[in-house]
Parts: sequence; C-alpha cells; structure tokens
Amino acid sequence: MNPLISIGLLLTVGSAFADVAVIGGRIFTMESPEPIERATLLIANGRVQAIGVDLDVPFEYRQIDARGKVVTPGLIESYSQFGLMEIGGEAATVDSQVVEYPLGPGFDVSFGINPSSTLFAVTRMGGVTRAVVAPQPGVDPLAGFGAIVHLGGGDIVTATRVGLFGGIGATTAEFTGGSRSALWQRLVTAFAKAGRFSANRYRPGERDYSRQDMQALKDFLRADVPLVLSINRAHDIAAAIRLAELHDLQLVIIGGKEAWKVREQLADSGVSVVVNVFNNLPSNFESLGARLDNAALLNDAGVNVLFTAGNTHNTKNLRHQAGNAVAHGMPWFDALAAMTRNAARTWGMDDVGVLSVGSVADVVVWSGDPLEVTSWAEHVLINGEPVPMRSRQTRLYERYKDLKTDDAPYGYN
Repeated sequence: MNPLISIGLLLTVGSAFADVAVIGGRIFTMESPEPIERATLLIANGRVQAIGVDLDVPFEYRQIDARGKVVTPGLIESYSQFGLMEIGGEAATVDSQVVEYPLGPGFDVSFGINPSSTLFAVTRMGGVTRAVVAPQPGVDPLAGFGAIVHLGGGDIVTATRVGLFGGIGATTAEFTGGSRSALWQRLVTAFAKAGRFSANRYRPGERDYSRQDMQALKDFLRADVPLVLSINRAHDIAAAIRLAELHDLQLVIIGGKEAWKVREQLADSGVSVVVNVFNNLPSNFESLGARLDNAALLNDAGVNVLFTAGNTHNTKNLRHQAGNAVAHGMPWFDALAAMTRNAARTWGMDDVGVLSVGSVADVVVWSGDPLEVTSWAEHVLINGEPVPMRSRQTRLYERYKDLKTDDAPYGYN
C-alpha cells in the first residue's frame, strides 16, 4: 500500500492507529509567529514526538503528504453546546439549560453530553478538534458549570466544571423583577454567603439559592476556574470586573459587543473576551456600541481575545470569524492564536493548542490559508489519530448527488 494514503478512508474514530508523520508542510507551532517551512511532524502515542526539517521518518510510520499545505494545531471553540443540542427547535433534544426547575450554580452539563451527536463529525471536518461545552442561561442568571470535550471518539469529555457560566442582561434581570441593579445585588449577596456557607446552618428563603446551589457556589470560589458571563453592555462588563475583583476571581466575558469601550479596564484586570465577530450590528439596547473592529481594538489594548461561532450547528465556520477579525484590523497570527494557543491556556488545557514536543497531537492540514474561506481541512488528527473526513452531510451529498437514476428515484439504492 502506498504510505502516502488519504487518511480517513480506512479508519474509524477511536480505533487503534499507528504512529504518524506529517511531511513537508508549512507548520505553525504557535510558539512563535514564524512557521517552520517544509517541516516534518512526527506523532507517537497521541503526542508530538519531534518537529523539524529533514527529520528521519521511521519506516513503520504512516505518512501524510503536507507539501504545499499549511499545518496548525486543531482549532478550539470557546463556547458551544456540543452534545447538549441536536435540533434547536425540538425541546427533547436540548439539554443545555434549565428553564423551569429552580437550579442555578448546581447545574453541571457534563452529565448530559451525548457523544453520538451528528454535530461532532460535521464540525471536526472543519478543523475544530476541541470545544468548551457550556450551559445557556435559563431561569437563573448563574446557569451552571461547563466542560471540555474533544471531537474524536471514545471518552470525549476531557475536563468537567471548567468554569461557572451565566448571563447578565435584560432577559436574566427578569429573574430579579426586571432590574439589573437587583440582579447584581443578588449575585454579590450570593457570593458573600457562599464564602461562609455551612449546610447545617443554612436556611434558604423563598428566592434564595438551595443548599445544592450554595455548595456548588462555595466549591467554585475555592476552585481555580473562571466565572464566565455572557454580557454585551459596557456598563455591565465593568460591574462584572468589580464583582470578580471583589472575590479574586478569573473572569471571562462571552459576547462583549461593547467590550471595546472598556478595553483598557479589561486588559488591566486580565479578563478574556470571547467574541462572535459576526455579531457586529446593534440588535438591542445592550449592544448599541457594536462595531466591526471590536476584536481588533480589544487585541490592540492587550486583551486576551478568543472566538466563538455563536452557533453550535455552524462551529465549523469558526475560522471564518477569525478571518473577518483579520479583515478589520486584527493581526493574522493573533487571530489564529485566539483559536489555538490562547484558547487552550484560558481554559486550562496546558498541552493543547500548540505543536511542540510532548503536546497533544491535535493537528490540521489545510489546503491553504486556514483563515480564507476558499481553503479547507484536508486531514484532521485528534489525539494523534486521523479522523474520517466523512459526516452525515457528506453521506447525504453522496446519496443525492445523482437524481437521474433509472432504477432508484432520488438516489435511493
């Protein structure tokens, strides 16, 4: 068999796979802005074994020809509902939020993540190899704990309780009677009570958090994970920074349409902002300051910028978000880092998001510039294993591409 095989035709996700050599590519290790030209990447036991020019490739290694291609770490989606949502309009397939039962910080999405979701295969074909899976705000502004998954096979959940997620805005303010002032007061009081919480002495009132929620909140305060809040209005972002500083918490902002207005404050406080670049127009009174160059302004100020596709069903388009950010002033390498190295560091994945000796071998071979819409992922490896470049969408295409058959109408065989 020709060793320069097209990986994916013979393999299934999660199967045992021989060690791999990616040969001749333009490799962005993400340890510096400069790529290594015509380099070889050796992968053994799911991790990067060596990287350099003119490396000797052991005979038994399977080879991927990357000559003339761009090689990067796998992309990381920083806010999604993978495995929690299959069909948004069908409630039976949505497990990402609690809309009636009174559960807030005690909610943990990791119990409901479905590894058989069809979205995993669709998305990894776009070069996305890992994702933060988070709850969506429901009846409570503190929605619960998120997890991290890889998009390969087997045991996909790699970390649980990676952050306490929530949302601040007009919708969640309804929980406290419609006022954001009351909402902030509730959160400040809840965090203060959680610090001295004792299950034996706690007597919750009618609108107070349950013992389960308070215990979860107390555990969060003792853990080294971020408070992650979906916020758009600049004034609310500033209030979130004050709350985080009061309790010495890491803070991550999701959305942040008006974050550019407080970019110096965000940078000084070390706050990360997960931006949906396509949300660049005012959609309500909380986002009147939305603008096209939000990500570039934040990045220029020294803010750690990450990206989200904003739609789990279209996470494969994550790199298009980065491309649009570059088109409006963000440096190319910084945009790539926002989906790889910087995202991994923000979410506590120390051995992911870079290609260095010993790092996890999440690798993508691109046909060209990964931030160009005309390029595509030719090979994707997760934990060192090439994954099949097939999904429900490709199978549907193959089934219906020829409708003019005599024996079977509409492509049926």
